Amino acid sequence: MAVRRICMHACGGITRVGATVARLATYVVAEELIPEKTLISCAPAFLRGVEEDVLMVVKSPSFALDGCEWSCGSNLLYLAGITPAVRFHLPEYAEAQGFDLSGGSRRFPSGVTKEFSRFVAERVSGIAGGMMKKGSPYTFERPELLKQPDKWFRSAPNMEGIMEFVQIEPGIYRPVSMPPLPEESVDGGR
Repeated sequence: MAVRRICMHACGGITRVGATVARLATYVVAEELIPEKTLISCAPAFLRGVEEDVLMVVKSPSFALDGCEWSCGSNLLYLAGITPAVRFHLPEYAEAQGFDLSGGSRRFPSGVTKEFSRFVAERVSGIAGGMMKKGSPYTFERPELLKQPDKWFRSAPNMEGIMEFVQIEPGIYRPVSMPPLPEESVDGGR
């Protein structure tokens, strides 16, 4: 099915700069770059099964913005048996793009935190724009919600061995089980 909106899942942590970057980037995308085409998940409402929050996840491709090795955004989806259509691992992406987050603030976005958030938001909106572009070859298959009540937040970092991803570029991934992103070339690189 054609993509009309994306749903974003930001890291919910408060102890790492990457979490602040994830949340701020999510709001920049939703409020400035692609307003009215971006949905932001609410973790408690989604996990509780609030209809509006569940529908936004199953009707739109999910972008997980993981702020550290604990992968909060991906973990949120994992608990519902859903794999994100696009996963950003922000520490890896920051390093690859030359951003040093060690001097960033997690409490008050400024300096590198704000600059990198904008950079991430622009990359997210670029990928989303390719998915939503009229005539895009990208198709989205609605996932089936598969609640996993016997599982809880994974205590292992990076979802390794749990979700299989293809690296689009350092820090950006798509699942093996989903179609290539519009920007991927025939040989799999950018």
